[in-house]
Amino acid sequence: MTPVNHSAVMLLSLAMAVILSVMPVSGSWIVWKPNFLLLVTMGWIFHRPQEFGIFFAACVGLLADCLLQTALGHSVLVFGLCATLVVIVSRWIKYLSMLQRSLMVFLIILVVGFLESLVLLFYGLPAAMDNLLMKTFFSALIWPLIDKLIARTCSDER
Repeated sequence: MTPVNHSAVMLLSLAMAVILSVMPVSGSWIVWKPNFLLLVTMGWIFHRPQEFGIFFAACVGLLADCLLQTALGHSVLVFGLCATLVVIVSRWIKYLSMLQRSLMVFLIILVVGFLESLVLLFYGLPAAMDNLLMKTFFSALIWPLIDKLIARTCSDER
């Protein structure tokens, strides 16, 4: 039984999240596309908070800023706020059921989405609040898959 290199697996999962994030979606399907980078970042912080924390989330946010061509620092702020909430609840989230975890992810992404919209409104940019609930709901539906994949990688029984 060989030990798992969490850094290599994390980089591979982030690469997959990048591919899913930049993959074009046409028409009204854009409403259903969650922020895969944010979900994978949350998953790693939930399962390995001692290795991946707020700095890790800020670095992934910087990557998201570069990939999605948003204002530099926008995603850094969003990912940092999300990571702060995740670090706060990461100690006891492992005791919750998958449904409760999905609800927790739903609430965290919803709060972060509202804060992101407030930042956009502060700068005078349009904020798409009408799609926020749909994206958050679909993120909560995708969360069990991401959570199970990362948990399986982080388990010590390998």
